[in-house]
Order: sequence, then structure tokens, then C-alpha cells
Amino acid sequence: MKIIADVGGSRGRWVIVDKTIVKTIETDGFNPYTYKISSLNKILEIIKSSVESIELNKIIYYGAGINSLETRNVVEKSIKNYFKNTEITVLSDLLGSCRALCKDKRGVVSILGTGSNSCYFDGNDINMQINSLGYLLGDEGSGYALGRSFLKKYLRSELSDNTIKSFENEYKISKENFKIIYEKNSNRWISKLSEFVNKNKEDRMIKEIILNHFKYYFEEIICKYDSKSLYLSGSVAYYFKNEISYVSDLYQIKIVKVLKDPINHLVDFHVE
Repeated sequence: MKIIADVGGSRGRWVIVDKTIVKTIETDGFNPYTYKISSLNKILEIIKSSVESIELNKIIYYGAGINSLETRNVVEKSIKNYFKNTEITVLSDLLGSCRALCKDKRGVVSILGTGSNSCYFDGNDINMQINSLGYLLGDEGSGYALGRSFLKKYLRSELSDNTIKSFENEYKISKENFKIIYEKNSNRWISKLSEFVNKNKEDRMIKEIILNHFKYYFEEIICKYDSKSLYLSGSVAYYFKNEISYVSDLYQIKIVKVLKDPINHLVDFHVE
């Protein structure tokens, strides 16, 4: 049997496969740029204890932050510590999305979740990639970038009174008590604000934030690829697909497919 794992910044799905799916294990997410390796080790302890009775011969790990030999080696070494006699393959979650979305089709593939990433997929491999630069410098289109845009409007009192009251009531917070944005790992909290934005997107001012957010994403990232076909995966892509479609029409780019979660399609890719 083998495990096919899709591990993003917020959560992970580890699917145990024989000829069909035997079991799916949900875990926290991991990114070697924003988490300590001890976080991955805790996840691997859960997986190890869940498969003790299973004869495992292969693990295929698609993960956030796997964009260099260094991060690939760090993750591979940790997995091997727990699964010593198992063949380990560590790949980027972006390649995973390409395989899940496109199979052998060509086009731009982008992940929009806690963070963001993109590439041009030639039907076999990633052919070109614009560096996402992470949440400090880039991650355009991501949940974090959207949450940050909302926060700026909130802190500068540029939202409706109803939205401000609703936000403060839901999060038990006020402008006078906002140290959280400078605390450790605040990027995770900020990225989750995209959920509040989604729930309140019929508000005129919030709708404007959303559309400007995705226009900037297209101008900074998507329009720089020489392709009119776009494939999307991730929670932000899924929950804001109508708004993204509206913006994509402005730039005459066709959204071919949107997946919230690529894991089942990755299982099909590896089992077929």
C-alpha cells in the first residue's frame, strides 16, 4: 500500500491507497518556511500510529514550500525518520495541483489558499514559474493578502458601521486592542479573515475589496503568463470563484477548472 499526501499551509490530507482508498487522515498543515520541523514531526507521529498495522511501501508527499532542494531534503529526511523502509517521494503542492487539475492539458495553474503560488504547466512539467515570494513580499490572491486588505480598511475606518460592528462582535476585538497583528504566527490569523470577508461579500465596500484584490492578483501574476487558460485550486479559489470569474473575464482569460481540494484527483492520477 502507499500514502498520497497533500499538505498545505493550513491542513493536510494523507490518503492510504491500495487499488482504492483505504483510509483518509486529516492533519494540521505544514510549510518549511513558516513552521518549525517539530510541527511536521508531530504530524508524522499521528500518521505512523495510524498505519502501524499496514504494510506501507511508498509515500508520495505533495507539500507547500517544496520549491528548493533544501526544503525537499528537510521534509524527506523527517519522513524517512518515521518510515525507514518506505520509498519516499517529496514534490511541490503546485505540481500536485497541476496533475490534479490538468492531467496532460496545458495552462496556468494557481493555488489560492492561505498563501498563493502559480506556474505554467506544459502538460507534463512545470515550464515557467513566477515566484510567489511568500506573505511578506507577495502571495497575491491568497487568503492572507485578502485578510490584510480587509484589516487595513478596518483599522482606517474605511468600512461601513455595520461591518465594523459585526467584525468586532465576531472576533471580540477592537482597534484599541490590536496587538495580535504583530504577534508570532499572526499571518495564520490574518489569512482566516478571508472567511469573514466571504460571509459578508454582499456588502458594497467588501465587494470592492474583493474585486480589487483579484484584479491586483491578475495584474501581478496571471497576466504575466502567456496563456489564456487558467486552472485554480484551494479554498480561496473555490469560495471566491464567482468574483475571480468576473475579474478573469475583464482580462479575457478563461477559467477552465476550479478545485477546492486536489487530493482525490491526485489519488486518481497515481492509481490509474
